[in-house]
Amino acid sequence: MDWNALIRPELDGMKPYAPGLRASEVRERTGRDDVSKLSSNEYPLGPVPMALEAMAAVLPHLNRYPDGSATALRARIAGHWGVDERFLTVTNGSNELLRLIAQAVLRPGDEVVYAWPSFVVYPLVTRMFGATAVPVPLTSDARHDLPAMVAACNERTRLLFLCNPNNPTGTIFSRTEWDALLAAVPPNVLIVLDEAYFEFVDDPEYPDGLTYFDGVRPLVVARTFSKIYSLAGVRVGYGFLPPALLAAVDAIREPFNVNTVAQIGACYSLDDQPEIASRKHVNREQKTYLYSCFDRLGVAYVPSHTNFIWIQTKKPVEVFEELLREGVIARSFGDTPALRLGVGTETDTKRTVEAFEKIVGRLGSL
Repeated sequence: MDWNALIRPELDGMKPYAPGLRASEVRERTGRDDVSKLSSNEYPLGPVPMALEAMAAVLPHLNRYPDGSATALRARIAGHWGVDERFLTVTNGSNELLRLIAQAVLRPGDEVVYAWPSFVVYPLVTRMFGATAVPVPLTSDARHDLPAMVAACNERTRLLFLCNPNNPTGTIFSRTEWDALLAAVPPNVLIVLDEAYFEFVDDPEYPDGLTYFDGVRPLVVARTFSKIYSLAGVRVGYGFLPPALLAAVDAIREPFNVNTVAQIGACYSLDDQPEIASRKHVNREQKTYLYSCFDRLGVAYVPSHTNFIWIQTKKPVEVFEELLREGVIARSFGDTPALRLGVGTETDTKRTVEAFEKIVGRLGSL
């Protein structure tokens, strides 16, 4: 068998997505039992109590296939956000939605514009379907350069991925900047607005994508239950799409793509908004405490609108390994002069502060 002839050439050299280290891996490497996994932007506590109870109750019924249309969940999400459910699809995490959109619209020779660094799935799905990636560097303060992204669009551009807040830097673009982009983007470009972390944002200038969604303009708003709702382990995301695109995405998504436990958990998560407000408050408190530590130690960072912090360092490999030695798992980006560090519990924060105190003592300036 000539595997090179069989496998699509677009996949040549593509590497699987590499998640952050698991706590068990670090325990084996370091011999430590006290490990804080802060590498994957997960909320540090489990699903909300209402969701846990509902998911446990459905376990005896898993001999049945899930609702392939996620009827109850779609109705619940649509009602929660006040958007007609005929614009809504539910997917196996928002990652699946991004891939399905790319699969539905991209052809070889098309171009895809996105900021960089940003979510790693954007270049992956671009290459997967034979399109050409057009990454646009972030500004000096680690934000999307929206005018430059508009300038990068041309008649071959099919997708414009925007991550707001941005992963991995935690920055946002403002309503004024967003309005200017909407007015300037060519009509042949589909804008995919990825709002995986929007629940953590406090800034009044943040542009909520759903206030701009009308089902007519070429705009998708993608969201997830993986972050503040702590359902990363069951994988459930959703998106609001214009009807023609929604029909195409639904035609190619896997049958029963969102499992029963995920659907039930997501439904009941939306019923506990006081818990979500509390989680947002706790995240803000822990983040503020980390800022005070970094300021005291001279550690450079980008102020974040999310549940993670972009730490700037000239010694990313050394700092990453030193953090592991102290039981803190950050997210490494190779030689990129930064690390991404999740915001965890009070215990995680204390361990992180102590770790940086020791590391600065050993390495000096970072």
